Amino acid sequence: MSGIIWTQIVMTGSQKKALPLVAIVGRPNVGKSTLFNRLIGERRSIVGDEPGITRDRIYGESHWKSRPFALVDTGGIVPDDEAVIPANIFKQAGVAIDEAVMLVWVVDARQGITPLDQELARLLRATGKRVLVAANKADAVRLESDAGEFHGFGFSDVFPISAEHGNGIGEMLDALAEGLLDTFADQTSTVEPRELRLAIVGRPNVGKSSLLNQLMGEERAIVSPVAGTTRDTVDTLLKTETQTFRIIDTAGIRRKGKTTAMAEKLSVVMAKKSLERADVAIVLLDAEQGIAALDATIAGYAVEAGCSIIVALNKWDLLEDKDTATGSKFERKVREQMKFLSWAPVVTTSALTGQRVQKLLPLATKANAARNARVATSRLNDFFEREVRQRSGITPGKSFKGSRLHVQYITQTGVRPPTFVVFTSGGKGGLHFSFLRHLENRMREQFDFFAAPIRIIERHKSASRKSRR
Repeated sequence: MSGIIWTQIVMTGSQKKALPLVAIVGRPNVGKSTLFNRLIGERRSIVGDEPGITRDRIYGESHWKSRPFALVDTGGIVPDDEAVIPANIFKQAGVAIDEAVMLVWVVDARQGITPLDQELARLLRATGKRVLVAANKADAVRLESDAGEFHGFGFSDVFPISAEHGNGIGEMLDALAEGLLDTFADQTSTVEPRELRLAIVGRPNVGKSSLLNQLMGEERAIVSPVAGTTRDTVDTLLKTETQTFRIIDTAGIRRKGKTTAMAEKLSVVMAKKSLERADVAIVLLDAEQGIAALDATIAGYAVEAGCSIIVALNKWDLLEDKDTATGSKFERKVREQMKFLSWAPVVTTSALTGQRVQKLLPLATKANAARNARVATSRLNDFFEREVRQRSGITPGKSFKGSRLHVQYITQTGVRPPTFVVFTSGGKGGLHFSFLRHLENRMREQFDFFAAPIRIIERHKSASRKSRR
């Protein structure tokens, strides 16, 4: 895609500055993700005893002595491994190393030097970049002395640390901040971009990572036919001429009973959290396999989180003898099985070939603008009087549907998503669902709340409460 670049940025007053990037590297299961989480101050990378849990590049931000910097956590490096996933992890780590200005190489002080460490030392020396050796799991005085053997690799900066308990981290960060001083001082200011948080969600193996790569124009995430390849939640910044996107590529969501591995159970939790911080969600479906019940469940998570939603039917290129009628049939099927998403646009795409992928970002931009729209109370009530009360047979001073319930007025109380309060009085309260659905549909048409969920809350003043005043 033309005009698109990736960068790591940090807020600095009314401007943003490009941050120097530090890559955390090492062989599998030495504690890279534990160190990453400690440095950024939150649990972004999945941590566990199972080797190879981190597979993609995970980005975050940290600072030390008032010097901010970007961090990237990488998967465990296994050079020359022919298996699909380890080979791709090595490729992803290589990209992170190329982008970084400094490297933190995590080794295991308990295990000491291994043949794989020796191979990695050779690779890291060849980069010509400054390398800080973090001898992790040095939780006792004896282990701190054992960390000295890593000086034999020829790197002058060796720090015994405990990523889990925080021991020795300060000394390592002192050296890191000093090394980054000149790099950060040379960074130039840029105009602060507007950021749209876009989550890509779907069940495993529907093409989420392939879609991310197609949007980025590079192999940003590992792509493989193995369901559940993506375990971490990955944030990627994507800049176009008009919009900055924070794309959140989430792990494939499975039913709880089928998530036996600890890492995949955590992936479900982290994917839900990703939806909670997203503005717009692309719900990815598999056109070849058809729509599954789990697709509706995932879309339901996005609606509950208040995301605006775009439904993308992926793998459209694999269907034979498709035409306009086929597309309409699939869309009808989506509408039938996901009636709660009648307002979401449906796009047929191919993440592999790029077919109609270019439509997704403009749609996300339009959806984000709609979810931020605010309607004046005067306009709302003019609409409410004309379009709702008259067409529903409700007029001021008269009861609703033969009850004593009176619908008074409506006002908007929030955005992201658009939230409205309808004030009622008399009766027992509780607007009929058909009335609320009619109100939502008419508001969506009148005020163009494109792809956005609308939340309507009833505030009821009962007659008994009124009489007590």
